[in-house]
Amino acid sequence: MEHRNGKARGKEPATSSALGSEEMRTKFAMAVNPNTPSKVLAELAESAPECILERIAENPRASAETLSRLAAHCCAAVRVAVAENTNTVLDVLLELVQDESVDVRYSIAENHSMPFGILESLIDDENPYVSMRARKTLARLVENNVRRGRFKVGSDFSEPKYQMG
Repeated sequence: MEHRNGKARGKEPATSSALGSEEMRTKFAMAVNPNTPSKVLAELAESAPECILERIAENPRASAETLSRLAAHCCAAVRVAVAENTNTVLDVLLELVQDESVDVRYSIAENHSMPFGILESLIDDENPYVSMRARKTLARLVENNVRRGRFKVGSDFSEPKYQMG
């Protein structure tokens, strides 16, 4: 698995050749701007190249609808960005947990913001790296929550469904 800045990568990020035109540089700037309205991001996603779609999927203003459409994109890096966006709805995350790309599933497995149920579903992943990463992430989350007093020893939450192995 190749990673770039902690993210799985499909194709190389936007380069000067990919963003050679003023129009592409403007689209890129809109895609990365956290103040770009969700409607503009949705329109931009209709015709943008992969390097810009990945930035749209990372944008905190991307709507759940836009992210749902991008979750079906052929580029794994775009799907990874969708999985990491907090606006992505649970149904889409459940689909991405079954993604054909190991990079997408691994990215979900290492994400400490994922719901426990999503992480637990990756414990039995066919890929041992994804499975182990999901176990480690869950163990860390449980440990942190116990330390913060969110889970009480002996409660249902202190005994996760997975086995620490």
